[in-house]
Amino acid sequence: MSGERIQFILVIALIFALFVAIFAISNSEKVDIRFFGRVYSVSQALVIIGSAVFGALVVMLLGLLSHIRMAFKIREYKNKIKNLENELEEARKEIGKLKESIKNFSNNTVENNKIL
Repeated sequence: MSGERIQFILVIALIFALFVAIFAISNSEKVDIRFFGRVYSVSQALVIIGSAVFGALVVMLLGLLSHIRMAFKIREYKNKIKNLENELEEARKEIGKLKESIKNFSNNTVENNKIL
């Protein structure tokens, strides 16, 4: 990613975080939250900010998994390229040997024709 794009994404993320913070502060009354059979009385702002942070962590983890998967694919493709380059080098050597054989064969044929 280019530096300008990263800066743009960072600015957008900060603006979004500012909107979430303003929204959370303007909704700061206490609410009852039922979670795993228990009831908690917490500030609505805390619930909003906690949800935003949890969502950001989930997105980050999914991005990290995607990045790891891509790194494995890149490694696989690099190995494939290396193997193909080795095959190409072997094929070039074989072509060189065949050209040399053809050259030797035609030289021998010409010499044999001169003898006859």
